[in-house]
Amino acid sequence: MDVTSTSTSTDLIISLPVKADVATFTDQASFETLYEKIVKKVGEHVPDVSTKTGRDAIASLAYKVARTKTTLDAQGKSLTEEWRKNTAKVNATRNLITERLDALQKQVRKPLTDWETAEEARVAKHQSNLDRLLSYITLPVKPSEELRAMLAEVSAIIVDDAWDEFRDRAEIAKADAVAVLNRLIETAEKQEADARELEQLRAEREARLAAEEAKRAEETRIEAERQAEERRKEEAARIEKEAREKAEREAQERIEAAEREAREANERAERAAASERQRIADEQAAEIAAQQRREADIEHRRTVNNTVVSSLVACADISPDQAKKIVAHMVSGLIPNVTFTY
Repeated sequence: MDVTSTSTSTDLIISLPVKADVATFTDQASFETLYEKIVKKVGEHVPDVSTKTGRDAIASLAYKVARTKTTLDAQGKSLTEEWRKNTAKVNATRNLITERLDALQKQVRKPLTDWETAEEARVAKHQSNLDRLLSYITLPVKPSEELRAMLAEVSAIIVDDAWDEFRDRAEIAKADAVAVLNRLIETAEKQEADARELEQLRAEREARLAAEEAKRAEETRIEAERQAEERRKEEAARIEKEAREKAEREAQERIEAAEREAREANERAERAAASERQRIADEQAAEIAAQQRREADIEHRRTVNNTVVSSLVACADISPDQAKKIVAHMVSGLIPNVTFTY
């Protein structure tokens, strides 16, 4: 294999053969020789991060190491197609190349990486401090005491060369923040004065309303007591009137009851007298009727007796006196087995 033809690409840290050198990937000593050349070439560079040119040179050197790595890796890949038997060795060398050159790349780039990290931290710190100043510009109105504390904090911030490229923006932001805080303090103090005045007016109004309410309450109490006294007097008068009217009613009721009792007694007496008179009249009428019945009966008996006497005189050829005696005996039941019925 022709290994004299080399690649002089400026992307590589050292010149490499155009075609892969088998020994580089199969012989540890050959690889170490190549690697030492790369390390030597890297060692010739003195890193300088203080200038852009120096930083660019570091980045370029790290890039060349990376390109050398990828070139060698590509050459190693081509060998695996040609010599399958050497695949394991080539792959191991490739891994070694990748591992060492990655480490070398990081080592080469470390000054720049460290500088970038520090630069990012520096810029972030300045930006954070600047944002802190800018945040005061959009503040709403707060209590004046709190705003004065913020103004003191902002005024105490020193803007000098330590702010680096942020100095101009920091000076403007601080001036704006101080101006805004002063305006806010003026506004807050006016609002607080207005609030105190409003609170004083509110307190005076509440005190006046309280006094008026107390006066109304006292007047209401007095009026309530007056009305209560009037109601008490009215109630006493009503009770007295009702008692008097009740006594008069009860007296009238007693008089009416006595009169009613007297009337009822008179009525009872009259009814009793009338009843007695009626009884006497009834007795007299009954007596007369009885007398009349007796007289009628006597007359009836006399007629019957006379009829019987006449019949006995006619049929027995006896005297009327004899016939009368016979009839008298019959009526008196002196003749056995003979009943005389009228």
